[in-house]
Amino acid sequence: MSILPTEVLFHIFTTIDGAGEGSRDQRRESRATIAAVARTCRAFKEPALDVLWKNIDGIKPLISRFPQGVVGKTAQGKLTLGRPPFAEEWKLLEQYARRVHSLTIKEFHLDQISDEVVQALVSTPSSALLPNLRRLEWWDDRDCFFPLLRILLVPTIRSLTLRGYRSIRWDPSFAKSALLASIGARYPSVREFNCTFDSEENSDVLSKAVCDWHELVHLETGVLNTQALAHLASLPSLKSLSFTSYNLAADTQPQSIPIFTSKLDAVSITVPSHSHLHRCLRNIRFFFSCRTVSLCIGCDPQEFFDLSNTPDLIISFSECFSPVLEQLIVESEDHAYNESLDSQRFAFSFDVIAPLLQFSRLTVLDLTWFCSLDVDDEALKYMAQAWPQLEKVNIESGPWHSLALTSRTFTGLVHLIKHCRHLDYIQMRFAACPINTDIEPFSTTTANEDLTLDVGISPISNPIAVACQLHALLPNMRSVMRYEWNDDDEGRPPFEEEWDQVDCYLRVLTESAKIREKRQAK
Repeated sequence: MSILPTEVLFHIFTTIDGAGEGSRDQRRESRATIAAVARTCRAFKEPALDVLWKNIDGIKPLISRFPQGVVGKTAQGKLTLGRPPFAEEWKLLEQYARRVHSLTIKEFHLDQISDEVVQALVSTPSSALLPNLRRLEWWDDRDCFFPLLRILLVPTIRSLTLRGYRSIRWDPSFAKSALLASIGARYPSVREFNCTFDSEENSDVLSKAVCDWHELVHLETGVLNTQALAHLASLPSLKSLSFTSYNLAADTQPQSIPIFTSKLDAVSITVPSHSHLHRCLRNIRFFFSCRTVSLCIGCDPQEFFDLSNTPDLIISFSECFSPVLEQLIVESEDHAYNESLDSQRFAFSFDVIAPLLQFSRLTVLDLTWFCSLDVDDEALKYMAQAWPQLEKVNIESGPWHSLALTSRTFTGLVHLIKHCRHLDYIQMRFAACPINTDIEPFSTTTANEDLTLDVGISPISNPIAVACQLHALLPNMRSVMRYEWNDDDEGRPPFEEEWDQVDCYLRVLTESAKIREKRQAK
């Protein structure tokens, strides 16, 4: 008899297993240790096997439990079965299958097994192949493997991921729609669902599944209709939400606008254009303590050069989200979107983003895909004072912004460093010219020991003086990041030689400072 309870042994073996989460060799070594322990005595065997089989990748480990005379390999090296397993052989496999709580299957896992293996698994004598499965990640798009997927889905499922292997999206098909049509009712205990099924035609199928879940905690999916969003708004358990929105205005009445009052931690919305995002924010209200907001905006050709609604969009955004917001990240699905921001008529002033100043807890701010900002040093100072918790700030990037003139100077950068003491990353274009270090704000700004600076394609004069002043503010900085010129771009990036000089001077200055510190320490 073991002197330790089974629960304690399980915890010990789990700790050993967790110690191997580094390299593949460490993982193999930790699992070999647990396997050796399982063979030591009968008391150790059960909890050790529970740990070894709790999380598996692919079907191959299970198939390998069949006797050697049953399992074989094809001429192509795939795992196959020489004959259908007998009842007693299935019972041997079930001793391990009941221990599996988490299963990940990717495309290459399925390529390792033959059709005979799939046919045998979907004909298992038991009602479920893995009766205690809690988490399933299925990374494959092929409909021919759907019978295997269906046999893996059991009522105990809590976390379900359905994606393509090469693409994050699940390509639409009738078989997938048929599965999603019943998945909510058949597996009501799902807490986490991850399936980006971006098909507006199938949004009702996906939305029906979502409406059947009443204890969702995390949801990442495709197009949802207003009914599904209203259901999600009523769930107190929901903590993170990611979905695609097209035109909610088509089926939304004022009295049926979804109002989120639960304490969501994060929300992510993908829309095809600025105007769709504007309509989405008008027809949904996120009155919750949301800390992270991610917006992915597509490039509708009809609106490509029409960003005139950006000011109204930012106002809608400020009215839709709570002042406790900490991270605002705006991205685009099309890099060419930068070109539309190159137009001077879309270089918006400080007044456009003023509604965002209420989010005083912001730690991450990325506005590069919202608009191009033409803000001077004083406006940048006001922004820095309004967002003192900033850790990462990205105001603009890429060559399209940088080829235009800028009203920001080195002084604007100093304002950010002075008022945002937690900053560790700045991406901003500015006119890098030496400033007077004996007056405000430079004279009262404390050095930041650890900050990464990306200057894009910033104009610069007097690289030696700029490097010295950067070193005074950022003593550990050895180089600055710049826009990476593509092979298709003609010539060399503007001001590349000057910024190369800055890098050389920064390396000399930091090495000299280290030598001084060592001498003073003696």
